[in-house]
Amino acid sequence: MKKLYWILVLFFAFFIGCTDLDEELNDTVDSEVAKESADTESLLIAAYQAMRIFDTQDNIFALQAHTSDEMAGPTRGPDWDDAGIWRVLHTHDWTSSHNYVNSAYNGLLSGIFRATQVLEFAPNASQAAQARFLRAFFSFHMVDNFGLVLGREPGEDLTQPPSIYLNRPEGIEFVISELEGVMDDLPASGPAALATQNAAHTLLAKAYLNRAVYMATDESTNAASAGPFTFSTEDMNKVIAHCDAIMSSGDYQLESMYFDNFSPTNTDDSSENIFVSNNVRGDNTANTHSRWHMTLHYNNQPDGWNGFVTLSDIYDLYEDDDIRKSFTPDYFEGNTGMNAGFLIGQQYAADGTPLEDRNGNPLIFTPEFSLTSSNEVNGIRVIKYPPDFVTDNTPGNDYVFFRLADVMLMKAEAILRGGAATNGDTPTSLVNSIRATRNATDITSVDLDVLLEERARELYWEGWRRNDQIRFGTFLEAHQEKPVSTEQYLLFPIPPAALSTNPNLIQNPGY
Repeated sequence: MKKLYWILVLFFAFFIGCTDLDEELNDTVDSEVAKESADTESLLIAAYQAMRIFDTQDNIFALQAHTSDEMAGPTRGPDWDDAGIWRVLHTHDWTSSHNYVNSAYNGLLSGIFRATQVLEFAPNASQAAQARFLRAFFSFHMVDNFGLVLGREPGEDLTQPPSIYLNRPEGIEFVISELEGVMDDLPASGPAALATQNAAHTLLAKAYLNRAVYMATDESTNAASAGPFTFSTEDMNKVIAHCDAIMSSGDYQLESMYFDNFSPTNTDDSSENIFVSNNVRGDNTANTHSRWHMTLHYNNQPDGWNGFVTLSDIYDLYEDDDIRKSFTPDYFEGNTGMNAGFLIGQQYAADGTPLEDRNGNPLIFTPEFSLTSSNEVNGIRVIKYPPDFVTDNTPGNDYVFFRLADVMLMKAEAILRGGAATNGDTPTSLVNSIRATRNATDITSVDLDVLLEERARELYWEGWRRNDQIRFGTFLEAHQEKPVSTEQYLLFPIPPAALSTNPNLIQNPGY
């Protein structure tokens, strides 16, 4: 069994094209030969690349966004029905056979596996710390979405089910323990694509902020609770401490050009991004181009797949001058007639000519839409990641996980939930610092309802809305094209194939 395991490991390393292995892969390879041949740094790169499951328009991003009040996928005549795969996410009617539930589950487990694999090949202290950070990163999302953590000890027999099975409360404690354990060995600073101490501080802030949600679990059934939750003062003070570590580092500042955080050159443009998945224009890229193709009309420039929209409830949260709502970067001139942000009303070509739909009618995006019977112009479109006009299908936009604005909003929330204010910050001052940078007017006071709205304005289509709504207790409520739903849908189901091969797994309630 041990030899088979190392053959699989070597094959994986060879398959990803990151090693210089000359060993013939056969059944005589043993673990010592494998360890001597493996390229630990290449395995670490593979673990980082596993984060690309978030870049695409389906899989884990679909679970994060389509299930919330910020995104929907209307059926447009014969287009985009896909047997209801998008619709059931919005209406909270998915089942354990949903393709994207299965692919998200498998993708997160693949990330945990790749990160664990690094630990088997004598990594140095920094490599080991980065691998454990990435393992904690994927484990956090497993806890958040599926209510468990699965994993293996380094060197474990791959022919057997994973030996590590943690329920939701155990899983969040594992995430916190891992991150706290590696903090001193992570790079103190570095590019946003590197797992630094500030990336760990951000993930720890998220873990402590959501800890009450995950602890409110029926451990006999793993049933999640809709709340209200009891946020401990100790946890909220931990959130504040980790946010302060980032804010006082001097490494970040709010980006005055909001869409530079997501631009094709955001590696260089953004002063705000803390942790991203790296994409190299024209070369080492994932599927980030889906972020504009999934929403733009066939006749927009660039063209798109005429798919997803935002709800008018989100669009209506903005003041007109808020640059998060609409802004036109300089490099759009001559390449497109649209703006970054939200697209509504008549659409234009790069030369200013009004665009038409496929039937020759004016291409006018409307706020209303129907999940089952929209036409091709229904729904407000969203450009969060500005297109890369140099290479549309292999863009340079790094995919953003953590930003300073999110950190500031987490600190504001932790204070509102009972944490001790520090450094003269208040929820109102923190929110208004962000709003001033986004050209929005000051808010006179901030409570939890106002804060949730500000998180919607700041973080739309970044993959955090489901997480936010569950924590604030609004996820199951009715909204545009969605009825009230039940607590079953606070977690996603375990795929049937996983249940059939791992006797340790128990299906989440309701599935």
